[in-house]
Amino acid sequence: MQATETETHKAQKLHRCSWCWQFIHAGDTYKRYRFFNQGDAGTVKMHPECFDVMRDEAINEGGWFEWTPGQERPSTDMRE
Repeated sequence: MQATETETHKAQKLHRCSWCWQFIHAGDTYKRYRFFNQGDAGTVKMHPECFDVMRDEAINEGGWFEWTPGQERPSTDMRE
């Protein structure tokens, strides 16, 4: 699988997070990358905290791993 560099964007409209499947609202910052895999292509958009968890897990698994939307959204509360 090949992927583009991850970019940070400010949402202009409502999106769904590819990780937790919750909404990314207009005005929210999100992470985006595109991937290409054996003729398939797609765009992944995630809350920054969801992207961080996905990236950390991929690093732990040796570079990448399969996941499905609907994962738990990480807390952004620094007290936890």
